[in-house]
Amino acid sequence: MQNTPIRSDKVPHLATNDLIFIDFDGTISVKDTGIAVIDALDLDEAWQVEHQWRRGEIDSMECLRRQWGMVDLPPAAIYRMIDSFELDEGFNELAEAAIQISAGLVVVSDGLDFYVDRMLGRLGWEACPGEMVLQRPRRCIPRYANHGQVTDHGVKITFPHRSRDCRQCGNCKTSHLMRLRPHFSRTIYLGDGHSDLCAARFADVVFAKAALAEDFARAGREFIRFDRLAEVNSVLLAPYQG
Repeated sequence: MQNTPIRSDKVPHLATNDLIFIDFDGTISVKDTGIAVIDALDLDEAWQVEHQWRRGEIDSMECLRRQWGMVDLPPAAIYRMIDSFELDEGFNELAEAAIQISAGLVVVSDGLDFYVDRMLGRLGWEACPGEMVLQRPRRCIPRYANHGQVTDHGVKITFPHRSRDCRQCGNCKTSHLMRLRPHFSRTIYLGDGHSDLCAARFADVVFAKAALAEDFARAGREFIRFDRLAEVNSVLLAPYQG
């Protein structure tokens, strides 16, 4: 793993009462699911919408609605496509370790719950409401995501976690982090994209890749670069491995 020169010199191993905040798209899924859908269907117009969002011209809610509105497939075809996307199986080791030592772990996604839940299921996990992280559940993965309902007439999207204080994201990751962090001793953030930037700034330890790593490097913020979750595990879980 190539660490940046500005990384923290000390990265404590995962401990009881730590809270892991982990992004889904591009972090647990190897490729951002929305981008994978765009590429699979060759939706050039959806890429134009994506760039508008990245430039801050539209918020993620408009981006999601417009992009998924271009997906003209029956439900069975949508699910087949979702089931073909690669997942980072290093997530399993991280989640199991968190359970064993009573650390908290919550998935935070500005994507859609229908595919987050389905893809977590492929890794052998059931999803449950994010607030359950406070109970340290042993049989499910707490998660926050936007709601997507797959119908015969397209994917209908609502935003149950929208924050009045955030004008860019449908699911405000920062609000979740700030609300939950008083219940834990340390927050550890894992992410890759623009929707992670705001929340990651308030974490105690940040593992970053892709756009998030670039943003942190430009801002001179401390982080540890990674490409796959096995690299994160080698840092956080070293005392528990082998």
